[in-house]
Amino acid sequence: MNARIAAACWTVAGVAYLGLEAAAAAAHPGYRYATNFISDLGRPDSPLSHLMNTAFVVQGTLFFAASVALTRARRSHIGVFVACAAANAVGNVVVAMVPSGGAGIAWVHVSAAAVAIVGGNAAILAGHRMVSESRWYRLTSVGLAALGFLAFSVLAVGAVTASTIVLPGAVWERTCVYTIIGWQLLSALRLSRR
Repeated sequence: MNARIAAACWTVAGVAYLGLEAAAAAAHPGYRYATNFISDLGRPDSPLSHLMNTAFVVQGTLFFAASVALTRARRSHIGVFVACAAANAVGNVVVAMVPSGGAGIAWVHVSAAAVAIVGGNAAILAGHRMVSESRWYRLTSVGLAALGFLAFSVLAVGAVTASTIVLPGAVWERTCVYTIIGWQLLSALRLSRR
């Protein structure tokens, strides 16, 4: 039962995140996925900022709830998985509460985004074996997390050096976030078929 709850949480979170992000982007004049950051959609000057900020909160809280439900379902004591998911949740909620672009507090938003991204991708590595032991699933999970960490590293280097590394920073940001969303949707599908 708890595994199905985890699957439902991950499905709702992933679909809600992508749907709310798309709606907020469609209402934002001139917004482009390849050149604008996700956080731009949550800024107060974004027409549907409340949708994007809701997406951050829903994603974080349901990602964490799913990790707790799955840990209980497997009667496991994998605290690292739950801790990483909690970091993702806290990061996402703070990102929603402290939108980017705020004078003097931009560091809070950026730090929270880093915690959400690192926590989410680390949760993939820490918890994927609780979802399935199949080889293809394990390799896909590790591959997604590795891609997420690589994209985050490139994003961080680009931000520190104020340079574009092969692709715009927004592409790297989306990549390290979408690895988390993709993994949770894949995991939900895998859990629902068991």
